[in-house]
Amino acid sequence: MSPRRARRLAAGWVVVVVVASVVDPAAIASLWSPSGPATGVGSIGDSQRALDGFALAHGLAYGVFAWLVAAGIDDVGRRRLHTALVAVVMATAVGLGVELVQAPLAARTASADDAFVNAISAVVGAGLRAIVRARN
Repeated sequence: MSPRRARRLAAGWVVVVVVASVVDPAAIASLWSPSGPATGVGSIGDSQRALDGFALAHGLAYGVFAWLVAAGIDDVGRRRLHTALVAVVMATAVGLGVELVQAPLAARTASADDAFVNAISAVVGAGLRAIVRARN
């Protein structure tokens, strides 16, 4: 994938992530449950499976974003570590920004745990990109 294409995909991906972050999760869950909105979706007291699902969603969202950012700045000729660090900082900053946006929303909750998962996911995504790039 060309760096230009990666940058475009990263821009589109971050829009999807931000929009998904401000939508009421109960409204989305109700699309799959015709009996009505799910109760307690996304709260700490949910089953482990629901928590794992949200952690997986955060992991994919921010891991893919960091990968795309790293791929998008790869053409600048920077070292892999520098590229990975820039990608992690950008993805983590977006994650923190999303948590701040969620704070005043009635249907969402800002969470330090989510921000932490976002940052770890960014490290994994950028790290995997660096490993794949080193092997090619």
